[in-house]
Amino acid sequence: MDIIPLCRIVLTMTGLALATGLIQGEETNWGKWGENDQVGTLNYITPDAVRYAASLVKQGKVLALGLPFAPGHPNGGGPNGRIYRYMIQTAQNTGQTPGFAEDHLYTETHGTSHYDGIVHFYANGKIYNGYDAETYVTEKGAMKNGIEHVADKIVGRGVLLDLARYKEVIHLPAGYVITVDDMEGAARKQGVDFREGDIILVHSGWQMRWYREGEAAFRSGSPGIGWEVSQWLKRNHASFFGSDLPNQEIKPIETDTPRKSGAPTWHLPIHLEMNRNQGMMLGDHLYLHELAEDCATDGIYEFMFVGPPLNILHGTGSPVNPQAIK
Repeated sequence: MDIIPLCRIVLTMTGLALATGLIQGEETNWGKWGENDQVGTLNYITPDAVRYAASLVKQGKVLALGLPFAPGHPNGGGPNGRIYRYMIQTAQNTGQTPGFAEDHLYTETHGTSHYDGIVHFYANGKIYNGYDAETYVTEKGAMKNGIEHVADKIVGRGVLLDLARYKEVIHLPAGYVITVDDMEGAARKQGVDFREGDIILVHSGWQMRWYREGEAAFRSGSPGIGWEVSQWLKRNHASFFGSDLPNQEIKPIETDTPRKSGAPTWHLPIHLEMNRNQGMMLGDHLYLHELAEDCATDGIYEFMFVGPPLNILHGTGSPVNPQAIK
């Protein structure tokens, strides 16, 4: 996935000189947590942050945030689905003797509800923290920044921003660019603030278009974040960003964002900015409808988020079923 030649811009962070390949010289998080870092912004989730998240559990209520792992749901079925085969192998079932049942799955790790690891996108020969892509992204997997490094992470304070309810719509319209004013306005209306290490989730309502209007309507563009919100997440020291959107970023993209991300011809520049430049994982296709309804009912938009990925050695991502615990 070579995109453009390496630029001349060099940033020095914590004594580590790194060729960032960013045309405008926008700051990255490369070197922020040391030259050997492989977890990126999840470093913001400290033991104190986890303890605070645990203190938010008052009701004992648990809400699952993963879509059903089956055809008929966003990215799970149809001609563009990513669950290719699902079957059950059983012993002969006569109804009279003991037997067994067993599932067999052939899927993409980036199908249905899933995480994009920080190695998922690269450019100019580099992955997050300046590691060489040709050396470390191999046929055997991601030898640096693999998803296994966060198998005991992504547990912390979750904050839901219900933008659909804030805008008083079933779902945000296709092509709508989510702004910082939207994020902060929803937070004010919900009475929630932000803390370092937050796991920030956006409910756009877009999945309702799949269930109400079908797959074609769902895939006909989408709302999403652009450059402004990507930099806001960085300034706020968010640890993770996820939503009910298929790609997080606005489609079609903002004209100047590819250049700002360091890859002028690349069609998913926000992914590049978040994964490669910031070292922030993304949660795609999260199921947030029931959580949004529950938050609107009790007025509580912060919770403990428990969502470690599968421990896939050298993986670039993982299917997930995170939990919001109140």
